[in-house]
Parts: sequence; C-alpha cells; structure tokens
Amino acid sequence: MRNYIKYPSLEWLNNDDFCIPQGPAFNSASHVSLLVGGNRIEFRAPRQSSRYSKVGKVDTSVWKDVIADDELGHFSDDLMANDCWRTTALFGRMWAFYGPWMSGCKGSLTFSVCLVGRAKEHKFSGLSYLNPNAFEIVLLHYLNDLYGHRNWDGRRSHMPRHHGPIDWHSHQHFPVPSASFKVFNQGEGVNDLSTPDHLFVFPVSDDYFVEVCFIQNLLSRDRSGKIAFDATPMQELQDKVFNSIAMKLGPETQTAVNKVKAEAGSLRMCNNFAPLKWPTNIYPPEAGGSSEVRQALRSDA
Repeated sequence: MRNYIKYPSLEWLNNDDFCIPQGPAFNSASHVSLLVGGNRIEFRAPRQSSRYSKVGKVDTSVWKDVIADDELGHFSDDLMANDCWRTTALFGRMWAFYGPWMSGCKGSLTFSVCLVGRAKEHKFSGLSYLNPNAFEIVLLHYLNDLYGHRNWDGRRSHMPRHHGPIDWHSHQHFPVPSASFKVFNQGEGVNDLSTPDHLFVFPVSDDYFVEVCFIQNLLSRDRSGKIAFDATPMQELQDKVFNSIAMKLGPETQTAVNKVKAEAGSLRMCNNFAPLKWPTNIYPPEAGGSSEVRQALRSDA
C-alpha cells in the first residue's frame, strides 16, 4: 500500500531527482466482471487514483450485455482512417505514481477495456473472429486503419507516426484466440521510438473483439531527456492486472468455439506477426502475420 505521508499527491518540490515512486497496491484491487456477448470477462483493478480527478475512469454495469450494434459508437475522426469501425468503452482506470516528499507525480498508468466491431455495412463476409486465421486478418485491417494512416508532414511524409506490432505473443491460456503486442509512437527518425501502447486482444463473438490497452505515461525526465525514475512499480502493477484477466465463455460462444476447433484444429494465433508497412497512405499495406493473412489479402485484391 502506498505510504501517503512519504508519497503524497502534493507537488511542492517538483524535482526530477532519481527515485522509486509509489502507486496503488494490487493487493487491495477489486474484482471486476463484465458481461459481453453472453461471456464473462473478469479481472482485478485498483480503484481510480488519477492526478486529474475522474479522468480515465469508466465503469459499466456488470449485468448489462454490451454487444449490440446500437450500443457501439463511432471512433473520433482523428483516430481512424475511415468510418468502418465501431467501439464502446467497457472499463477504464488511471493510476498515478508519486515520488517521495512532495516531489510530484513521476508517471501514470492508464488501463482501458473496449469492445470493437465493424459497422453493419462494413462487416467482413464469411469471417468469424473466433477463427485464429480470420482474426489475424481482422487485426491487420484494424491496426492499419487505427495506426497505419498517420504520418509526418512535408519531406518526412514517408515516416509513420507509429511502428508495430512489436513483441508479439500468441497466448494459450485463453479459451479463444488471443495475442498481446506493442505499438510504438514513432518520431521523425527511424530509431525514435517511445511510449508504446501495450495491447491485448481477443474475440468475444463472430463479429466483435475486446481490446485491452495499457499506456505508461513517463513524466519525470532529466536534462538529457532520459527517464528520471524507476518505472518498475508501474510495470509490476500492469503485469498483475494483465495476469488477472480471465474469460468464461457463454453457451453460444462455447458452441461456436468448439466448431472452430473441430475445423481448424487449434485456436492458437500465429507465432510471429511482422511489423506492418506504415504509413498506408504512402505505400500499399504489406501483410505481416502468418502466410494465411498474406494469402487472404492477395485474394481480396
């Protein structure tokens, strides 16, 4: 538990001397249960402790099933390359980490859970997200539309604003296809990568998937721009929240998953998903992922 005397939220000194900050303790985290498409998504998360009151906090009723086309809204125009996708926030928290003796907030960890699907008129025909090969195709389109269209201006227009997916991991502990990876923010230089989005994705039906996102906002830096504190406590909290995520399938989803396993033989996604060719508004997108993804894109052309 955070020592509120030594690590208060007051920021009187506001120095960037190296320290090990403290944030919320996971052992006091509450249990959260979300009903999505007849399935239960469960995890543990500490209560909100943001620097900015309720910023980042989102709660949904544990009894309301959120899968319905009229429940999902549009992405903001500055996020998506098109209007093909819909989303709704299921849960959100922001946790601040403070340095000792009123030295200020050193960083924050944002945690969000969202439901994502295609608009009715743009649904993929004949693709079930519960099939791992099909879900790879869905992710390719989603990542291209969300991250791939953003580039720098002028002579550096060929430079993307993002780079990913990186550090791809296909998971077997979930009852549906699932993967975690990072998408980095990229500067105007090829090696200028920072502050990645840590993503964990998995389908909850034939037409919808859940995106879990962690973002570490590292605030305290020295004069050279290097991080001026130990970010280990933030990473430890992120790992504990991530490791607490579980999913219990409803009867209809379980039947659909059993059918996919019988036909495909496995729910495991590809072992490697190569970084995508971004920006997509300069060069035609090139498929990463498995050979099935690349073949599917060639077939769509």
